[in-house]
Amino acid sequence: MSFPYTLITLVFLSMLPVTMIVPVVKDIVKDRLLGSNWEVAYFTSIPMLGSFLFAPVAGMISDRFRNRKYFIAAFCFIDAFLFYLLTQIHDMNLFLLVRFFEGASHIFIIGLLLSSAADRENDPENKRYYGKGILMGITGMFLSLGGAFGMPLGILGRKNPLLPFYVGSGILVFVGLVALFKLKDTGVHKQKEFKLSHLKTAIWDNPYLYVPFLFNFIDRFTVGFIISSFNIHLRETLAFHPGILGVFLGLVLFPMSLLSYPSALLSRKTGVLPLVLVGSLVYGIFLGLSGTTDHFWLLFTYLLLCGIGAGVMFVPSMMLASKMSRSGLTATTMTAFTGIGSLGFMLGPVVSVQMEGVFKANLPLEYSFPALSFFFGFLEIGLVLLTIPFFKKILEKIKIAEKERHEIPLANSTPLV
Repeated sequence: MSFPYTLITLVFLSMLPVTMIVPVVKDIVKDRLLGSNWEVAYFTSIPMLGSFLFAPVAGMISDRFRNRKYFIAAFCFIDAFLFYLLTQIHDMNLFLLVRFFEGASHIFIIGLLLSSAADRENDPENKRYYGKGILMGITGMFLSLGGAFGMPLGILGRKNPLLPFYVGSGILVFVGLVALFKLKDTGVHKQKEFKLSHLKTAIWDNPYLYVPFLFNFIDRFTVGFIISSFNIHLRETLAFHPGILGVFLGLVLFPMSLLSYPSALLSRKTGVLPLVLVGSLVYGIFLGLSGTTDHFWLLFTYLLLCGIGAGVMFVPSMMLASKMSRSGLTATTMTAFTGIGSLGFMLGPVVSVQMEGVFKANLPLEYSFPALSFFFGFLEIGLVLLTIPFFKKILEKIKIAEKERHEIPLANSTPLV
């Protein structure tokens, strides 16, 4: 089977609108709609709530009708309309409601594109990719790259902050048309549905699963701070225009995307846990420092090192959860892992605005944002310090799980229906 270039390209393009609008959030929410930092937080959090609630629905509907491309195309057109609608609304409550449904519709697109990649990788007749994890790895990398490339495109909003929304809407229409006429369904291969009882079994069997879960939650939680409070700090305190802001926020996303595959290869020599700990430590230290300077190149360096740290630990943290999972419960474990990350991303912006208010009320103004930045950075550092005493125990659990997977036949460990 040939490489699915169309599918990978659509994954990349579908992420551009998501991050393209981040650099103009301040212009739209605070300047145009006269909102506060709270509304900025809600703007970044509420689509994640829509995604969190509707992600299972997308999979169930698509699996039931055994079709991907028509649903992908349909929700691309719906999402494009909602993106355009956001430019026409002047009432804040209605604006946030539409944003909720925009997030819900976008998860249909992303979720079903990823499901299409999984279909190819889970197809026993596909000898090139079956069971190797290569295709999903490449798809995940281009998903991240799409988000990274979207950030600098925020420069489109320098003169007109609505332009990224118009362009994003156009991109989604294009993705929908290509999906409709070019994307091919190759048969739906679904895994058994997620059950809470299975997750309880996995955690009861290995309580150290909480470690990768906590890392993913905190990782996404801190990203919520970056795209909300830190975003506003760069725009209002440091007076960055949308283009420069997009470049600086992209410094975190680009290394995370580009280092995903190399870090996976490196983990074969070092193991996954050391990379999770080292990467998280670097990420936490430089995230904390990023809020302490207004020097252009020093901030550039801090954010670049922050992105490198994120790139080192991003994929290994997923691999850690997978490796520690009991045989036959890997899909359940990874579904929970992803859901917990989404929850962290959803809560991060709201908590960052709340904590910003606390620091402003109790510290001199010049120290309040550095304190906020250090607060989020230390969450990563603190988790690393809490994990180190259990280092050997976690490695033992990984070895036990790997031994079990080798002893149990493949047919029992990768349930497909």
